[in-house]
Amino acid sequence: MSNSIPKVSLEDSLYVLQLARETALAKNRQVQADRMMPVVEQMRGLVTNSYQSQSTAAPATGVMGQSDFKALLDVARTRPEQPTAVNSASSAIERNRLIGAMSEASMSDIDIARQFSMSREEVQLILNAQQKTRNVGR
Repeated sequence: MSNSIPKVSLEDSLYVLQLARETALAKNRQVQADRMMPVVEQMRGLVTNSYQSQSTAAPATGVMGQSDFKALLDVARTRPEQPTAVNSASSAIERNRLIGAMSEASMSDIDIARQFSMSREEVQLILNAQQKTRNVGR
């Protein structure tokens, strides 16, 4: 089923669900956030399955076809099973992704800071780091 859904749509849906869950947590709606967790986990599984089905879809050529590159790519794509209580490193990564998504959706630094109980400077620091990372990749 996930083969017919573009990977980008699955990832975007996962990010929206994560954003909704994080918003519920930020507003102290723990019950709502807990109800959303199974949905987030199922969507994460669909995204992972999409990666796995795409990696077997067509043989890669050039650097992408080399076995050491494939092994590195597989490690990057697969995530170890996480306990229901998400560890702080992955939680920070998800928070930073959400901050970036909120900024790209034209949400102000101040509003983002309020959502995450952070200072505006912390939000700007995260966004600046993300921008530098994007510029290095180009």
